[in-house]
Amino acid sequence: MLMRKIFLLVFLFFFPAVSYSQPSILFDPDRYDFGTVTQGDIIEHTFDFTNAGDEYLVIEKLVPS
Repeated sequence: MLMRKIFLLVFLFFFPAVSYSQPSILFDPDRYDFGTVTQGDIIEHTFDFTNAGDEYLVIEKLVPS
């Protein structure tokens, strides 16, 4: 029973530190209107972003939506 209380106390002590420490991506601007695009058109736009969090930001995969 004592071990369970100690484990719970340690968990409650470290959980807030782990949950608040995370990356956060911000885009400026977050949207861009390409207008009317037809098949075969080559379009290009650079999205500027910053990591507003306090951990490293790792981008593993990008897909169009």
